[in-house]
Amino acid sequence: MVTTELEGVDLQQNTSSDGAEEVVPLLRKQALLFSRLEGFAQRQRMLVVQEDTRPLLALLAERQKLSLELARVSQELAPVRENWNSFRESLTVMERDEAAELLASIRESLSRVIESDEVDARRLGVRKQMVRQSMQNSQVKGVAAGAYQAARIPNGRRVDEAQ
Repeated sequence: MVTTELEGVDLQQNTSSDGAEEVVPLLRKQALLFSRLEGFAQRQRMLVVQEDTRPLLALLAERQKLSLELARVSQELAPVRENWNSFRESLTVMERDEAAELLASIRESLSRVIESDEVDARRLGVRKQMVRQSMQNSQVKGVAAGAYQAARIPNGRRVDEAQ
């Protein structure tokens, strides 16, 4: 006989409403956090497009805090996730429907965040390439200017200038 505990609640020994009283609010919180993460992803997109680095870094720091909170909630839900089918069957129809809606919302938000992040990563990768190319062009111009300077004769004129 295996028992699964979630913050001290023995899900196997409690009625469905007792387990749902612990799990459904956590699913609500997780859905809310994913919704906020999706909002951050939209703001991130705007900042990436605008090439506004300082606010982007601040947003990424906030996003990291949100990700840590999501990880904490996910960890709290881990025991239920491991035994989801049996736990789900113990829920009332209303609880089951709400949990299904919350999980669908979480999956959809996560999918949109991943897609948005992939677009941003590609955009930043292109920008990185452009900066790299610009720096290489600057270095080539610097080498050319240095060579041009070295081609001057001792009196400071270029070799091709008339005397």
